[in-house]
Amino acid sequence: MKKLILIFALIFSMTCTVTAEEIVPIQINSKRTSNENKQWNRAPMRISVEAYYDSDAGILEVVGDETIEAQVFLYNASGVMENYSSSLNVIFPIYSSGEYTILIQGDGWYGEGLLTI
Repeated sequence: MKKLILIFALIFSMTCTVTAEEIVPIQINSKRTSNENKQWNRAPMRISVEAYYDSDAGILEVVGDETIEAQVFLYNASGVMENYSSSLNVIFPIYSSGEYTILIQGDGWYGEGLLTI
């Protein structure tokens, strides 16, 4: 009986772990130049890019498909670049509280997100 209770407690503790990750919404936009054809592209843009902020570890993680080529910029509230990565999948340490802007630039598209700590 003790083994059964121990196994139940172990399974319960493993399923109830709470993570302190906060999802940062990223809005994806397409870049258009004035020389482009004025026809509308009716297909929705499907770029899977997500950003997570872990308040316990103090890190911002940007993840996406490995095939997507993009650069990631992290700006503070003053517009000063805090960090940069030439690849999409990156982890940035966040040292101080405040408002941060995440800018992700790809070929023909860009994404923006706002993180408030």
